[in-house]
Amino acid sequence: MTPDLRTLSAMLAASALLMSVVLCVGIRTRRADGFTKWNAGLGLLAAGWLLSTLRGWLPDIAAVAAAEALLFTGFCLQLAALREFGQQHPTRGLWLVPGPLLFAVLLVLLRHPAQLTAVASLACAVALAGTAAAAGRLAGGGAPRRMLQLACDAGALILLVRAAGALFLPPARAELFAALESAALVGLFAASAAASIGFLLLHRERAEAGLQRLAAYDPLTEVLNRLAFMNLAEGQMARARRSGEPCALLMLDLDDFKRVNGRLRREAGDRVLRELGALLRGGLRAGDLVGRYGGEEFCVLLPNTTLEGALEVAERMRAAVAARRLGAVAPAVTASIGAAACEPQAAGALHVAIATAERALARAKRDGCNRVAPPALPRRTRRAA
Repeated sequence: MTPDLRTLSAMLAASALLMSVVLCVGIRTRRADGFTKWNAGLGLLAAGWLLSTLRGWLPDIAAVAAAEALLFTGFCLQLAALREFGQQHPTRGLWLVPGPLLFAVLLVLLRHPAQLTAVASLACAVALAGTAAAAGRLAGGGAPRRMLQLACDAGALILLVRAAGALFLPPARAELFAALESAALVGLFAASAAASIGFLLLHRERAEAGLQRLAAYDPLTEVLNRLAFMNLAEGQMARARRSGEPCALLMLDLDDFKRVNGRLRREAGDRVLRELGALLRGGLRAGDLVGRYGGEEFCVLLPNTTLEGALEVAERMRAAVAARRLGAVAPAVTASIGAAACEPQAAGALHVAIATAERALARAKRDGCNRVAPPALPRRTRRAA
C-alpha cells in the first residue's frame, strides 16, 4: 500500500470510530432496535481500515485477507442491525459466518491480488445491497429511510466499480488503480457516514413517534386518552358539519366495577380494563374514535352513523362484554351504554352529545345495568305521547 493510501485508511478508521461515538451520544434506545449491532459494525469497519494501513509491514496473509474480512463482517452486522430495527430478528449466522468464510476464500486467492480485491469488493457490495433492500422494506421512515437506502446503494455501486477495476485494469496501470482505490475508499466512507446518519434519524423518528403515542393514548387500555379523544372528535364534528353526514356518540361504563377493584386485587381491575380496550378497538371501524373518558368510562364517536345504527353498535358491544368475561373474574363484568345523536350544526355539539349520552347512561344504570339506553325524549314529545 502506498503512503497516501495508508494515510487515507488511517483517517477513515479514525473517522469511523468518531461516528461510533456520535451514535452512542445521539441514540438512546433499546438494544433490540439494532443499535448495538450497527455500532459494532462501525467498529469493525474502523478495524478493517486500520488494518489496511499495516499492509507492507505485516505479512499479506494477515493484513489483506483479514482487513477485507473485517470490512465484510462490518457490513453484514449493519445489515443484521437494520433487520433487527425492522423487527425481523436476524439469525447470528447472518453476521458470524460470512466474515470467516470470506477470510478462508481470500487465503486461497492470496497469490492473485486482483481476484482477491474483486471477490472482497463483490462480497461487500452484496451486503450493502442487502442493507438497501432491508431499508426499502421498512414501514414508514420517510426521508431517513430513503437516505439510508440511497447511501447503501451508492456504496454497493462504488464496490462494483472497484471490483471491475481490479479485474480489467492491466498491471501496467498500477497508478490508475491506486487512484481508483483512493476514490473508492473515500466514496465508501462517505456512503457509510450517510447510512449511519440515516440510521440515527430512523431511531430518532421512531422515538418521537413513541412520545407522540404516549401523549395521545392511554397506556393501560391503548385507546385514546380523554384529551386526544376530545381533540380528534372536535375535528370529526367539523367534518360532519361540512358534509352534513350524521354522527352519533356512545358512553360506556362498566357495572359495579368497584367490586372488582375492591374485593379482588387491583391487578384484576387493570386486566379487565386492558381486555375491554382491546375488545372496543377490535369491534369498531377504522374511522371510529374510542377513548378512555374516565376511570372505567369510555366514549365512542361513530362518524356517518345514525342514532339507530349507533344503538345497534352499542347492543353488540354490550353483548360482547357480557359474553367475554373480561379478566376472567366471576361473576362476569357487564357494561351499560348510553347513546346520543350528534348535531354538528349546533354550538358545542360535542359537549351537548356527551352530556346527553351521560344522562342516557345514568338511566341505563338506574334501570338495572347491563343494557343500552337511547337518549331521553324531549318534554314536549313525551307530553304529546
